Amino acid sequence: MAFVKKFELKLYVPPNWEVAADMVERWATNLKNAATHMNDRRQAKIPDDGTFVLKLATPANQGFSPFVDSGFMSKSDRPADAIKATHAKNINTAFNRWNDKINEAFATKDGIVARDFKERVDNSKDRWAERIGAKSLRFTGDKIRGLGVAPVAAYWLVGDLLAQQWVEGAYLADGAPYNIARDRQRVALKAAVQQRLIQGGVMVVNQELQPAALLAENTVTADLLTGMRDTLKCDAFEAVPATGKCFCAWALDANQLLYLWVQVGITVP
Repeated sequence: MAFVKKFELKLYVPPNWEVAADMVERWATNLKNAATHMNDRRQAKIPDDGTFVLKLATPANQGFSPFVDSGFMSKSDRPADAIKATHAKNINTAFNRWNDKINEAFATKDGIVARDFKERVDNSKDRWAERIGAKSLRFTGDKIRGLGVAPVAAYWLVGDLLAQQWVEGAYLADGAPYNIARDRQRVALKAAVQQRLIQGGVMVVNQELQPAALLAENTVTADLLTGMRDTLKCDAFEAVPATGKCFCAWALDANQLLYLWVQVGITVP
């Protein structure tokens, strides 16, 4: 039995991806232009106290409760049940305050519709650019300056030859794009893999590149690709890169730089 390698990729993730100025302005402009529509939709979806409790308060309390261990006791001697009940009481009675504050932000002031909201958007532009450049944009890239590791890998895994022109600089390739998808499932696989890599990459960065985080995200990616692949085109994917194996895994080089390492092949007699 021999492993026949179809391709291998090493795609380095930049420490940051500078957000283009026009991207920031488009983000702000789109939000401000949609201000009235946003608040109208919010009021239509949650028009009253009862709907607020049903759609926001109850799910929020259900999401909060598991974080409080049943045996926990606070410094003020409040047991877990009391903490959960207090949280539920506070959030269930918060509709009027929540509604008034949002309406205030979207109110017309000095002849400007949603003045406060629009000011907050403008004041958030630098923070938004910094956050997206340090997280998701590092993995997506953009169409003007080049695509990031997630779309490059996704296109490569469905055999799109267009991806070859994107591999340069910090991207290394051995072999050509190769389609691992089942018949008529290329689009689905490409979309699923790209989203998975963006999500996994951000999770790894948020956890400071800890080995456990890399392994956890690589395991999910391996399961996804193994389930979506055509078994006649490539072997099952592994979470840990190894010779003679298929993998699509986050890894660190000797300088602790993050990269996506992809290898695809099939074992033949």
